[in-house]
Amino acid sequence: MARRKRRSFSAEFKAEAVRLCQVGDRSIAKVAKDLDLTETAL
Repeated sequence: MARRKRRSFSAEFKAEAVRLCQVGDRSIAKVAKDLDLTETAL
């Protein structure tokens, strides 16, 4: 499996990702998939 290049995310992106998880209408797995992240990265 090829490794991805390490990405960096803005503070705004991170804050929005956390907010999406806290809202509770989607699972963490679904939010991670929508943002093209792994669950552990999120």
